[in-house]
Amino acid sequence: MDKIKVLYIDDEQSNLNAFKAAFRRIFEVHLANSAEQGYDILNKYPIEVILSDQRMPEKTGVDFFQSILDTHPNPMRILITAYTDIDAIIDSINKGRVYRYVTKPWNEFELKLTIENAFQIYSLQEQNNKMSAKYSRVFNESSDPIMLFDDKGRVVDYNKAAIETLDASKKDIHFLNFISFLSNRDIGKELFKELAIRDSIVDREIEIVTLKGGHKTLLASLNTIRDFQNNIVNYQVIFKDITKRKSAQELLLKTIIETQEEERERMSKDLHDGLGQTLAAIKLNLQAIKNKKAVTEEESNRIDRLLNVSIEQLRDICFSASPKVLSEFGLIQGVEELIERTQSEQLKVNFEHSDSLPSLNKSLETAIYRIIQEFINNSIKHSEAETIQITITENKDHILLNLLDDGKGFELKDLMIHRGQGLKNINSRVKSLGGIVDFNSGRDKGTAFSISFPKSNM
Repeated sequence: MDKIKVLYIDDEQSNLNAFKAAFRRIFEVHLANSAEQGYDILNKYPIEVILSDQRMPEKTGVDFFQSILDTHPNPMRILITAYTDIDAIIDSINKGRVYRYVTKPWNEFELKLTIENAFQIYSLQEQNNKMSAKYSRVFNESSDPIMLFDDKGRVVDYNKAAIETLDASKKDIHFLNFISFLSNRDIGKELFKELAIRDSIVDREIEIVTLKGGHKTLLASLNTIRDFQNNIVNYQVIFKDITKRKSAQELLLKTIIETQEEERERMSKDLHDGLGQTLAAIKLNLQAIKNKKAVTEEESNRIDRLLNVSIEQLRDICFSASPKVLSEFGLIQGVEELIERTQSEQLKVNFEHSDSLPSLNKSLETAIYRIIQEFINNSIKHSEAETIQITITENKDHILLNLLDDGKGFELKDLMIHRGQGLKNINSRVKSLGGIVDFNSGRDKGTAFSISFPKSNM
C-alpha cells in the first residue's frame, strides 16, 4: 500500500527534523521551511495532507492555506499552533478551510491518528470527485434529457437535451416545478409518493406540455440521489422521447384496423356478388323443379354445375381469407400456389426469389403475400397484363419485393390513383410494418412496385 504523502511546513529546522524522525517510516514525508518552498513541493508532488505551523515570519499558516484554495483545493489541511492562538484557530476555519488544528507540543501518537483520519476523508473526497466528474460527463453529454429536482419538485439542474425536449431556455426551466410540465399533474404527485416508498421508478410513460405548448410522450425513469450518509440530496429523472414511436404505434394500429376492415369488405363483396348469386340461382332452379314436381336431366345437370361453382367459389374465398399453405409451408410455397391458381393462358406469372431468404415472421409473410395477391388481382381486373414478374430478394438490412406487369398502366393525374383501393391496400400493409413503397406507372408502360421491409420486422 502506498504511503500517505504528507507535507510539513515550519520555519524552525528542529521541528522539521523531529517530524521527519517520527514519521518517515510511516508516511512519505516532504519538508519545507517556508511558504515558498511549500508551493514548490505542491507543484512537484501529489500531496494528500498538509501540516503548517501558524507562526512563520513571511506568511502565516492560515494565510498559506487560504492562498492554495484555488490551486490545490483537495489536500487536507492541519494547522500547528500554540494553545493560546485562538484567533488563528478561528481564522483557519473561516479562511483556510482547515480540517483540524494541533497544539504545540504535539503528541506523536495523536498526530499520527489525526493525519490518518485526514487521509481517510481525503480518499473519500477524491472518490466522490471522480464519481462527480464521471457523472457530470454523462449528465452533460447524454442525448437523453436529464433533470435534477429537489424534494419540493423544483428543477435545480438539467442538461442540454432537457432544454431541447422542453422547447425552453435555461432561464425558463430553473426552479420551475417538475410537475408543471406534466399534462396530468395528478400523475406527478403519484410519482413523488411512489419515490417516497422506493428509490426508483423505471420507464413510466408520461405526457408533457412543452413551454411552447407542444405535446410530447416520454418514458420517465426516476431515482433518488443520496450522500454517503444515505440522506436524500436530490431526485433525478431521465427521459426518453417516444413521441415518434407513439405516433408510429398509433399509425400501425390504425393501419391494421383499416386493413382488417378492407379485408372484411372485400370478403363480404365476394360472398354477395359471387357465392350469393350462385346460391340464389340454385334456389330458383329448385323452386322451379318443386313446382313442376319432376326433374329433367338438363335441370339436374344445371343444379349440379351450380353447386360445383358455389363450392369452388367458397374454396376461393377461404383460400383468399387464409391460405393454408402459407401457414403450413411458408411464404415461397404460398406464393407459388397463389400463382398456380391465378395464371392462365392469357396471363403468365414469373416468380424469382433468393435461395438464402431468411425465415420471416408471420406478420411479414402475410403482408408480402397479401401485397402480391392484391397486385395480381389488380393486374387481372384493370391492367389487361399478359405477364407479371414477382421477385423477392434481400440485402443487409431489408427484404425487397419487386412487382412488375406489362399492362396498359395509367397516369396518376388522370386516374387519381391515390384514391384507388388497390394502391391504398398495398400502402397500408407496407406502412404497418415500417416499409417503403416506390410506385411507378405510365400509360402503356405497365405498373411497377419496389417495396422494402426492414429486417427488424423479421
